[in-house]
Amino acid sequence: MRARRIIGTFPGTWAVVLVLSAGLSSAETRNPLIDAVKNGSREAVRTLIKDRSLVNAPAADGATALHWAVRADDVEIVRTLLGAGANVRAADRYGITPIFLAAENGSASMIDLLLQAGADPNATLPEGETVLMRAARTGRPEALRALIARGADVHARQERFGETALMWAAAQNNAAAVRVLAEAGADLNATSDVLKFPEFKFITSGMVTTALPRGGWTALMYAARQGSIEAAEALADAGADLNRTDPEGGTALILAIINAHFDLAAALLRKGADPNIADITGMTALYAAVDMNTLGPMLSRPGPKITDKLDAADLAKVLLEHKADPNARLKRPILGRHHDSGDASLGEGTTPLMRAAKTVDVRVMRLLLEGGADPTLTQRDYTTPLMIALGGSRGGPAAAEGTIIEALQLFLDYGADVDAFNANGQTAVHLAAQRGADSVVKFLAERGAKLDMKNKQGRTPLDLALGVGGGGRGGPAGPAGARESTAVLLKQLLAAREAAK
Repeated sequence: MRARRIIGTFPGTWAVVLVLSAGLSSAETRNPLIDAVKNGSREAVRTLIKDRSLVNAPAADGATALHWAVRADDVEIVRTLLGAGANVRAADRYGITPIFLAAENGSASMIDLLLQAGADPNATLPEGETVLMRAARTGRPEALRALIARGADVHARQERFGETALMWAAAQNNAAAVRVLAEAGADLNATSDVLKFPEFKFITSGMVTTALPRGGWTALMYAARQGSIEAAEALADAGADLNRTDPEGGTALILAIINAHFDLAAALLRKGADPNIADITGMTALYAAVDMNTLGPMLSRPGPKITDKLDAADLAKVLLEHKADPNARLKRPILGRHHDSGDASLGEGTTPLMRAAKTVDVRVMRLLLEGGADPTLTQRDYTTPLMIALGGSRGGPAAAEGTIIEALQLFLDYGADVDAFNANGQTAVHLAAQRGADSVVKFLAERGAKLDMKNKQGRTPLDLALGVGGGGRGGPAGPAGARESTAVLLKQLLAAREAAK
């Protein structure tokens, strides 16, 4: 899955620098007024402001006494400094003015005081962050209202990524801030800038992907990526488009799922999100949920919040209850979405059931089949889910055979053809013989599978067990690849059938 799904441009990325600078330098200031403010010594402040040269004198980092007083949220000292002529728009060397520190504190009363003294409600930092964005990140609604009442622009965009205050509030799960901004007319469906990155071509698959997220996200998408469920619900209630897609076709629902925020995904479904929108690879929300149920932990993808009530399989059931199509197909392999090279065996035509079969996820396979998944659908090379289950186990044959048999029985119960063959002429028996899965070969024989069918190379399952010729992808070739016990078993089974004629 796409890298943009997990990381993305993040509202507040540049705030890291700002938060550090908000602490202000503790180095020697050489300004006794700043020292007095830092110590909260009001009497000393009143005495020292008589020397007007100290009032706006900056420390080494550019911070003035007013910066420190606002940071401490000391209204009395701030009033004293302002009365002595403190510059309310003075910026430190990071571009931070006192009102940013008030917004960081979420102090509506301090914001009001500074605005009355001439602070700019639309002040910006070098990277384009506005005071309103800082307040939205902190999340206190009264601070936002104070800024908006004085003319703060709710539509302003951060310069580098084109993010808005609403996106910052959503990413931080500040639902109250989301509601204030929505009431003030913020564009619920505004998108961040679409960024340009070099494309990487996967020659063998013909796929093209980007190594980094491309942007083009709405506030709801930021909330979904971060697991900000309260903010997401607030956006939905305010009328945000639940089905808006990003440049790669992904929705907030898909973003929530592939970032393991399953409760949030369920909430979006309850609010009316469409489970059948597919991204440019053909991946739907259901496929994403099936994928995350087993592959997520294996690739160090994010795990669900410990507070989440649902796991990925639970969500798959919820998706089916909301009419998700269990037979939707991929258009191409899913490459680069989670910093992995993708799985070429899960290419064009792959369904959620095939994805579950890949890791023999019996629990999810059963859910999908009960929900209408068709076990007779095939990939482009005519590989069936039953065949995928035979070749897709991550464990060794001995450890996996019991689970594989359970999966095969499930497929057969729902109408799978035990003798179906792929483009190479391989049947399930060929695949089982190739891997030396004796109990699986016996199971298939008991279910009536043909034991003497030939693949395109003219090889029978017995030939493959004997190591005669190559069996195609997934098995050893030549005598070194012989499966002695499997060959003995097949000879016995063939003899028994011949005797029964």
